[in-house]
Amino acid sequence: MRTVLVMLGGSLMLAACGPSAEQQAQANAVAIANAQEAQETATRVDALTPGQRDGVFIRAIRDAGLPCQGVTKSEKGEKPGSWVATCQEGSRHIITFGANGMANVTSFTPQPPAQR
Repeated sequence: MRTVLVMLGGSLMLAACGPSAEQQAQANAVAIANAQEAQETATRVDALTPGQRDGVFIRAIRDAGLPCQGVTKSEKGEKPGSWVATCQEGSRHIITFGANGMANVTSFTPQPPAQR
């Protein structure tokens, strides 16, 4: 009886170690669908006129809570599907798109050196 309990306990511990093959397949399918949706959004943004694209970028930057009076320049980033937007005040931001068309904004404006 004791051996059966030990084997049952070991089996339960192994089952709790990670996702099943079905769960992993579902997670992979969701990740693939999200990546495809993000690529489709990036393709749609890429097809916009420069003025329309800059409008999308300023909205994304402002929605991220960052100051930007207007986008004066935008160019494709190093990573496929990414852009670099420059605002009037000189701040620069990397913009990518995720699932559901959500924009991800990363500011990389260098900070001025601290005064001594």
